[in-house]
Amino acid sequence: MKIFKANTSLLVEDFLKKNLNSISILDNANELLELACGVKSFFSNKSELIKLKEKLSVSFSIAEEPDRTEYGDFQTNIVLANRITDHLHKQSINPDIIIEPTCGKGNFIIASLETFINIKQIIAIEIYKPYIWETKFNILDFYLNNPKSNKPKIEIHHCSVFDFNFKEFANRINNNNLLIIGNPPWVTNSQLGSLNSSNLPKKKNFKNQNGLDAMTGKGNFDIAEYITLSLFDAFSNINGYMALLIKNSVIKNIIFDQKTKQYRIGSIEKYCIDSKKEFNASVKSSLFFCKLNTKPESECHESDFYDKSGLLSFGWIDNKFVSNTANYLHIRSIDGKCPFEWRQGIKHDCSAVMELEKINGHYINNKSENVLIEDELVYGLLKSSDLKNTLIKETRKYIIVTQNKVGQDTNYIKHQFPATYQYLYKHLGIFLSRKSNIYKGKPLFSIFGIGDYSFKNYKVAISGLYK
Repeated sequence: MKIFKANTSLLVEDFLKKNLNSISILDNANELLELACGVKSFFSNKSELIKLKEKLSVSFSIAEEPDRTEYGDFQTNIVLANRITDHLHKQSINPDIIIEPTCGKGNFIIASLETFINIKQIIAIEIYKPYIWETKFNILDFYLNNPKSNKPKIEIHHCSVFDFNFKEFANRINNNNLLIIGNPPWVTNSQLGSLNSSNLPKKKNFKNQNGLDAMTGKGNFDIAEYITLSLFDAFSNINGYMALLIKNSVIKNIIFDQKTKQYRIGSIEKYCIDSKKEFNASVKSSLFFCKLNTKPESECHESDFYDKSGLLSFGWIDNKFVSNTANYLHIRSIDGKCPFEWRQGIKHDCSAVMELEKINGHYINNKSENVLIEDELVYGLLKSSDLKNTLIKETRKYIIVTQNKVGQDTNYIKHQFPATYQYLYKHLGIFLSRKSNIYKGKPLFSIFGIGDYSFKNYKVAISGLYK
């Protein structure tokens, strides 16, 4: 059954019908439900109470579950949530206060209620209203089935995690043991921006990168990483633990930044999970665990979540960030300084126009247009996924390279390669709509990540994205 686009059980439906039928006063309804399940302000306003009673008075319709994966929304199933809380309990973690920064449908809250018997308070934040209702219904269902279970005060805040004042809440924790648990969105700020999502942090250079790095690829960051670092900042002096399901790339970034940031975290663990099995997602992810309010550590121990078998440790040794500390310690005596400078590939933010395929001897762009241009500015292009092949004899993609170095004047294209210029100018609107600041004030059709090194006959290429 669904109410307010949220799933609910028949038990919850019957309870609400029987107990809310004669209640019309908001405070009375909220008092009843807080006694039943601990959720404070179950109804935010009287309108919600009235609408719920109207829904209960008519037959339910089955609504299709919305697909929110493009927003990085991979809901944790209750089985995995229970396994995680059980694992934490076996580590002698027994929190007084639990915070879930993006609670979704509330499975971590339910798992925590089942596992930890001394919880005094739960704070949950969620921006998607149907998930808030489903969380409330799930909590109510839990207590209807387990009426004698410990009932902490539960607050579910309908807001963006970026607007919630964690620092203000940290000041009220006092000497209580804290557990931050959850599964923040697996998506980058650029991906959300392309979806015109408003659920984004305020624009700022939160890693204090230099101007060009902040404007180019390094300015694109993972939302889960931003949330995690914000929580480090807010609760750095609070005793407790953090257990978040996040991408492996985020965990690597956190450990890498420890050298300079010195987050007050220790006992850092990475428990690898099967993302395909748990979330039907191809991205590599793990349960990130650490202790808060402790001496900063810069090494992470990696294990398999399911059998807890130890795999390796990675992190900083002296001034080197290494992927396997044991192996590095064994061969560190022969470690030297790499004479080569590693660079990123060409950046153009205009794949629909700049990237081509060759079909039956003709260039075709990503808009399925036949492209008639000179060959002189067209070069073979290897994407990250191409590098998985052991031997590459030819490229499947091509790219128009408009400059030999960053900032080069592109007027020469109009005179030397008129067909190419006509093609590019035809799509001028797409170039002008590129959002990155690096293109502002630059010549038409500018690209970045280009230099004399781009035209060398031999290169070593490593994929930083393809799994």
